[in-house]
Amino acid sequence: MKKTLLIAALLLSSAALATPYKYPAEATTNKPSEVKMGGVLRLVQLKDFDTYNPFTTQGRPNIPELMGYAGIGNTLIAPKLDNLSEYEGIMAENFTLAKDNRTYTFNLRPELKWSDGKPILADDFITALTINATKDVEASLYDYMYDNGKPVTWKKLGERSFSITFPRATVQNNETVGYFFPVPTSVFGGNKTAEQIKALWDITTDPSTLIAPGPFVPSKYVKGERLTMVKNKYYGDAVKDSAGRSVPYLDGLQYNIIADQNAELAQFLAGNTDVYQPNNRDKLAQVSAAKNDKKLDITVLANIGPNTSSDFLYFNWNKAGDLTKQTLFRNTKFRQAMNMLVNKDAMLDLALGGLGQAAWTSVYPVYKDWVAPNVDKFKFNPTAAVKLLDEIGYSKKGADGIRVDGKGNKLSFTLLTNSENTRRQALAKIFQEECKKVGVEVKTSFIPFNQLLGTIYPKEGPKTDRKFDVAITGVGGGGFVNPVGVAAMLRPGGDLNGYNYTDKAIQPWETQMYNLFIKSTSEFDLAKRKEIANQIQKLQVDNIGYIYLLSQNIHNAWDNRVQGELPKKYQTPLLNSSYFGVRLIDLTWLSK
Repeated sequence: MKKTLLIAALLLSSAALATPYKYPAEATTNKPSEVKMGGVLRLVQLKDFDTYNPFTTQGRPNIPELMGYAGIGNTLIAPKLDNLSEYEGIMAENFTLAKDNRTYTFNLRPELKWSDGKPILADDFITALTINATKDVEASLYDYMYDNGKPVTWKKLGERSFSITFPRATVQNNETVGYFFPVPTSVFGGNKTAEQIKALWDITTDPSTLIAPGPFVPSKYVKGERLTMVKNKYYGDAVKDSAGRSVPYLDGLQYNIIADQNAELAQFLAGNTDVYQPNNRDKLAQVSAAKNDKKLDITVLANIGPNTSSDFLYFNWNKAGDLTKQTLFRNTKFRQAMNMLVNKDAMLDLALGGLGQAAWTSVYPVYKDWVAPNVDKFKFNPTAAVKLLDEIGYSKKGADGIRVDGKGNKLSFTLLTNSENTRRQALAKIFQEECKKVGVEVKTSFIPFNQLLGTIYPKEGPKTDRKFDVAITGVGGGGFVNPVGVAAMLRPGGDLNGYNYTDKAIQPWETQMYNLFIKSTSEFDLAKRKEIANQIQKLQVDNIGYIYLLSQNIHNAWDNRVQGELPKKYQTPLLNSSYFGVRLIDLTWLSK
């Protein structure tokens, strides 16, 4: 969600007097005098939400982020809209970065309040930082609390002031600060155990007891039906529009729970949801036709660029319960062969209608200046794939046409992806068909996203024996100051490492890649940082931990009663929200 850029040598500070944060006038196409207050924005959610707890969220859109935890509506600092290389305080009234580029000092705005009216204080950030850094909690920000094994530290300086010190000066520290959020110490504090922390605010919690820092707070959730969120009446004390009026303009948000992406399209075409992002040519065409035929009064914004995300496929190296498959999946030649059975042209055509780009490494295609040369070394080539399969011992076929090794073990595995995502299901089926042509059996299993994440990244049981063969998932967001990836994906045992979830490298290149990544984060010379990124990508291309697939182009559509989008010059992939499109939710309003 946060798109950030760091100019490392900049001393970052805000000298403003105590005052609420005020959005710049150019953050919206509308003048404050045009805005109507009130109304509920209608949206959809693919399958049910799973928690209110900001420390137990996984991957997809989640209620804590909608409440303002780690994302929407509040953050300590953020890049300025008109200059992404400069940061300004949001929850921080002012802040400084020491000369060593490691220690930040923050003074919070005195107007900050929780949704129960109590002040947001330094203790609330200290509590959140402490919990995020606790290994057994397994929070999504855990990897950001350590730098190559060395911890981030913090210190309370006053009721509304504190400091954060990073182990090193890196090009990504600003971005990391932008991820930090407060939690109410009255709820999460008190030296609770990791299990007690994780048990708080599960999805059965009465929403009336929840406390939020952001613009909206849940008021009602009916599983399988809808989530209703209402305005946090205290949020606007600290956040204003350019005329000084409290935001958000909306009274609330309503998320209807739906089955999958086809149902999402149907809801928009029926006029039941206000904001929609088509994910392929066919859906974009249907939305455009509804506009042209005047069946819907909508705006359609197509092809603003490749998304800051990609889909990828990976084999599970941690299968102690099936050593035959574990040995196979750890074989680099096998993964190279599988990469050469990925028909990306067919995927782009059939899954996206041509509206996307092939992905080859952890660098999203949108960052084209960062993509290394020769990234298509193992591009689609079934003949070469067959040769590699023969070399590793799968040269014969059984009566059913499936390849077998010398012991009769079939070259067969099951591919998982999430049942809500029709694009990924299409990718899985295309891969399945290409594999079948050369005698590789790929079975598919489409399961709910929460179940998928629990299988790939298990919270219980040994990490050495995860219960899946291969999966297609994806990743989005991250910063563009060093877009070669994030530690959670590149580190063995990282929270987002799909192929090796154990804490030790299995193959030497894993350590080489991660060490290069650590080196890249402390390289402030752009040209040198890109060269290191090229070395990382070469290791990725040669060794195929992930088989990168594609990145879809961004398309947005919205009902014309929804106003307040970003001006055209800011309608870019780097500022597009996966929740709301080309708009800031604080400044979104309804004309009727």
